[in-house]
Amino acid sequence: MIEYRVTKYNPALRDANGAYLADEWILFKQIGSAFGGVVLTEAEYLRVELAYINSATAFLQEGGLDSLTVEGIENPKRLTLEFGEGSVLSLDRVGDVIRQMLREELWCQLEGQGGFVHVGWDYYMYIGVPRRCPKAELLAEGLGLYPERFSSPYRKCPED
Repeated sequence: MIEYRVTKYNPALRDANGAYLADEWILFKQIGSAFGGVVLTEAEYLRVELAYINSATAFLQEGGLDSLTVEGIENPKRLTLEFGEGSVLSLDRVGDVIRQMLREELWCQLEGQGGFVHVGWDYYMYIGVPRRCPKAELLAEGLGLYPERFSSPYRKCPED
């Protein structure tokens, strides 16, 4: 399996230990706050959020996956959901769940035969696919994201 970390964070702005050094927003609720002297607008937030969703979908499609299963769902806000633990979601529904995770409305792992999407703290997204996805890498870059080869810290069986 090929694993990626796909984020809005430029790898050139990391220290020797991998810590990100720039002042960046990390939460939906930070819309209206300033970072590095620039106010995060709703339009900019939505642009980046959509870039994450479109990138994840592109990696999954190019990797040959057509669905993922919801695992380990946490719903602390007790939202009414149209899916639950063990639900199999088509790729068009996966985007909605990624959006909810990016907004910290819920958390889960999206797992499939040979692939996954994990959303972690601070707007980090990890994607696993059966093969390298050069078209999806280019799409993510074109959307202003940085796809890097990186193992998900949320993997249950990293040897797979």
